[in-house]
Amino acid sequence: MTARSEHEGVAPAGLPETVRPGGTAAPSEAVLSARDVRVSYGGVSAVDGMDLSVAAGQAVGLIGPNGAGKSSFLAALGGQVKITSGAVSLRGEDVSRMPVHQRARRGMIRTFQMTSEFAGMTTFENLVTAGHGARGASLTAALLRPRETGRRDRAIARHAWDVLDRFEMTGIANAYGRELSGGQRRLVEIMRCLMCSPTVLLLDEPMVGVAPHLVAKLITDLKSIRDDKIALIIVEHALEVVRELCDHVVVMALGRPIATGSYEDVVSDREVQAAYLG
Repeated sequence: MTARSEHEGVAPAGLPETVRPGGTAAPSEAVLSARDVRVSYGGVSAVDGMDLSVAAGQAVGLIGPNGAGKSSFLAALGGQVKITSGAVSLRGEDVSRMPVHQRARRGMIRTFQMTSEFAGMTTFENLVTAGHGARGASLTAALLRPRETGRRDRAIARHAWDVLDRFEMTGIANAYGRELSGGQRRLVEIMRCLMCSPTVLLLDEPMVGVAPHLVAKLITDLKSIRDDKIALIIVEHALEVVRELCDHVVVMALGRPIATGSYEDVVSDREVQAAYLG
């Protein structure tokens, strides 16, 4: 598929309006809730009783030393690993036993430490492919309902251009994934998520592989996503990124939360300092 130079924006599907900056969401406001989530690998506890409520438009940072269980908890929310016990709810619906693709189609999308763009596709094609996947495109539908499929294809292409415009990436629309820098690949991955009209983005170390001069741009882009009432849950070792982006922080150690609150509150906590500094 070749990118076109003329395009129109297509607004993503409607998103929740409720936002409560500066703290965890009240249960009635939460778009994502986790209750007493536990994950074990071969009898070894990786996540040991995590609770979390996140509102639309809220950015929550998960921080802690290596081995604290942050990525395992993120995977439990996204469905990449099965929870041993507890519950995960998305917009009031229990998704604890749902596979990844069903959670994704309900609006919960996860990125990984290693970017997952298609190296042999252009940036534009990467976005369009994500858009089709979000809508469950099939060969049968294309054969039986060609007009409907054509309208959907055009809408997805327009949406892709809208996202490229938003992130000032139209200049690399026809660049292949293998040609992109680490920061550009990270942006492509996030843009692919937006093609799915997410409610919640789970971001696993989004600054890995991003050159220092692009970190500020990526923070700005993530803030704009947050301002669109999309909830962000971010695992990040770069504390300056967490301070700049997150309005609530949860510190984990040994699979459990040891402190929650604003960035300033948690980094001054003695137990947090002991967990980081030993």
